[in-house]
Amino acid sequence: MGDIVFDNNLAPVEINTDTKVRRSTVLGKLIEIIASGSEERQDLKRDPAEILNKITHNQLFIYRWLVDSYIDNSILVDSSMTQLNKDINNGTTKLKRQMNIFYRESLAKFKISTRPVDLVKLREKADFVIEDIMKRAKTFVRNSSDLGEGFFDEDISWGIELVTSYSIIECIVLENPNANN
Repeated sequence: MGDIVFDNNLAPVEINTDTKVRRSTVLGKLIEIIASGSEERQDLKRDPAEILNKITHNQLFIYRWLVDSYIDNSILVDSSMTQLNKDINNGTTKLKRQMNIFYRESLAKFKISTRPVDLVKLREKADFVIEDIMKRAKTFVRNSSDLGEGFFDEDISWGIELVTSYSIIECIVLENPNANN
């Protein structure tokens, strides 16, 4: 079987034909909780300057809107995290671990050194890294057995958006400006 070559790509192309057995996942459970929750908007408890510093430090441009989405829905995310910990022992710890795995896999995909983190290269590819993390998370959730009838692709997309923005704000994905100074 021959290789397929794509010329003039700005990012890697991935073609996946793997079939997997659907299993329950922490991320899938959280998406279910978020999708089932009521949409309450409330101001974020964090200092906006601190959040802006994280975005600026990592030079996130295209997906900067993710943070606004989290700010608009922070009460829902926080209450969903609380519910996740009630439903799954150490649920948020497991979620953070999985999101960090997606982050490290994305860094490897884009050949960004992690020890120490190549901030120059990360800043050049920050938006591609975030996009890749969201794709990995969507695939992961779609392959999980948690979401049954009544949950739509829009629920998955919105939930992944909120979980990814939470992960940026918590410095689970992208780099903490205080750790790199």
